[in-house]
Amino acid sequence: MNRRAFVSAVVLAVAFATSGATAYAQGIRGEITFPFVAAGKEMAAGKYSVEVTPNGQLQLTGADGGRVLMPVVTLLCRHDRNDPEFVFDKTSDRAELSEVWMPGQDGYLVAATKGPHSHAVVGGSKAGK
Repeated sequence: MNRRAFVSAVVLAVAFATSGATAYAQGIRGEITFPFVAAGKEMAAGKYSVEVTPNGQLQLTGADGGRVLMPVVTLLCRHDRNDPEFVFDKTSDRAELSEVWMPGQDGYLVAATKGPHSHAVVGGSKAGK
């Protein structure tokens, strides 16, 4: 019986470790055609990818290799579609990355604009690893 419990514990530990690696491999990519702000940092227009880190943050990576970690405010539920998207809160003077939507998952809220604003949605594609 003790051996069976030990083997079960090892199997669970391997499954847990593998699930973290799998979560990190999930992500999307897309081309943002305007400058924007992500986690307080100014970003130029260009190609970007977003992945979920093992600790549950989102990592935004530019084509130049620059990276920004974005803490997740909360998860969002969407019932309308399942497309990968970047959503920006736009005011008169800036666009801020506010939501990231990955296929088959809840959305990630990474910033919220309190005042009047509009949204700009940029379609993405699933990032392949």
